[in-house]
Amino acid sequence: MVRESQMTRRYISLILFIILAGIAAFIGIAKWVTSKDIIVFDSNVIAFIQSFVSDRFTAVMIAISFFGSIKWIATVLIIIACLLCWKKKYALAIFLLGASGLGALLNKGLKWFFKRERPDILPIVIEKSYSFPSGHSMGSLLFYGSLAFVVLHLMKPSKLRKIAVFVFCLFILLIGISRIYLGVHFPTDVLGGYSVGMAFLFICIIVFHYYEEKTGR
Repeated sequence: MVRESQMTRRYISLILFIILAGIAAFIGIAKWVTSKDIIVFDSNVIAFIQSFVSDRFTAVMIAISFFGSIKWIATVLIIIACLLCWKKKYALAIFLLGASGLGALLNKGLKWFFKRERPDILPIVIEKSYSFPSGHSMGSLLFYGSLAFVVLHLMKPSKLRKIAVFVFCLFILLIGISRIYLGVHFPTDVLGGYSVGMAFLFICIIVFHYYEEKTGR
């Protein structure tokens, strides 16, 4: 019992550390974004990634980017939430919907606050909304990160569980890269989306565990 309590404290401490690290990283990136020095870093990274531009590669990147779009995430989210409700896993369904839904609202608010324009170096795809933090990067981290948490919560340790979590993490990474490749985001937009998304995801995880503890479910 004592050992279990110690493990719980360590787990909560780790989550709190990740939340604080994510917030600190986002604040640092946000300050960096407002300085002129960032243009050199962003431009160099965009130039490197876009040095691989080809028709075939562009088609692949557009497809990857779609898996971070609101249409895709909302559709899959509703289906999975319904399946979880059917299995009477209501708390997990609310967790999934809350993480992605509230995260989307947070992203809109942050974009409105920072009002950073999109890059105009070599835009392969044109988008008109503000740039920082990246909605696709933040949204994919919240969505696929939430799915990874659900998998870890429901599945027993197995090779399949490890593969599922790895695939979710790979999607998060590739979607961020695709946004830079397509010229719709600066690298710092993507990093900003990841950092604030990570912090918000683990805040949702804390709330989920608190609910479980209070209700005994």
